Amino acid sequence: MIGHQKQWQFLKKSVELEKTPHALLFYGQNSLGKKALALEFIKLLNCENKDFEKRPCQQCRACGDIAKNVHPDLFIVEPQGKEIKIAQIRDLTAHLSLRAYSAPFKAVIIDEAHCLNQEAQSAFLKLLEEPKGKTVFILVTEYPEMLLPTVLSRVERLRFYGGSLSVDRQDKRIKDILKITQSNLADRFQYAKELSQEPQNLKEILDIWLRYFREMLLAAVSNKSKEYSLVKLKNILKLIQTTNFLVSTTNVNPRLALEILMLEL
Repeated sequence: MIGHQKQWQFLKKSVELEKTPHALLFYGQNSLGKKALALEFIKLLNCENKDFEKRPCQQCRACGDIAKNVHPDLFIVEPQGKEIKIAQIRDLTAHLSLRAYSAPFKAVIIDEAHCLNQEAQSAFLKLLEEPKGKTVFILVTEYPEMLLPTVLSRVERLRFYGGSLSVDRQDKRIKDILKITQSNLADRFQYAKELSQEPQNLKEILDIWLRYFREMLLAAVSNKSKEYSLVKLKNILKLIQTTNFLVSTTNVNPRLALEILMLEL
């Protein structure tokens, strides 16, 4: 739970008040421990220790089986190859149609949930709409914008933060992008030229933009913002991801890649 105390306290309080969400979305950068915290939460729900303050105890059979991913009431779905397929969701549906073996809660972790293909997302949506018994779904992803708005609208979202960027640096980069979205094409291309001359900071800048536009998308899905359409936001996010990938792993001309991104903003 190191680094994620706020998220843990929210989860623990929801269980204590018997208001456990039936579906949660853990999102944020990769390698932040989102899946590990999901497993700890499932232990908390199903721990056999009667003293709530000592849960998860890490010593009972339930905690041990969950840690080893062998608990009969825990189902983990992961990509097969590059995606999560509808056949996997059908298997999950069949699993959930059975009575719980021993745990108070059946638990499902969809790891790398952004890899759900369209058919799989549609099938999974039915499970979210009609949960059977005490079942908790936890979707873990780095890219929540890849999920259908109807899926996003049915989950409680918990964001995980990484890195130690100063607030001032993040604010500056966000102010820059807000300014550039209101600028003409010449100013945008000039900005792309300036950014391309500081390659050591480029990934950091693109990561900040990615987080900002993800928040915009989630706000739009919740009808809290109408500044951009959902389609526009998805296009922007996809292009930022592509640009980030290209400048990080290939010999692409960063100025050209950034100019293409500037056209979409």
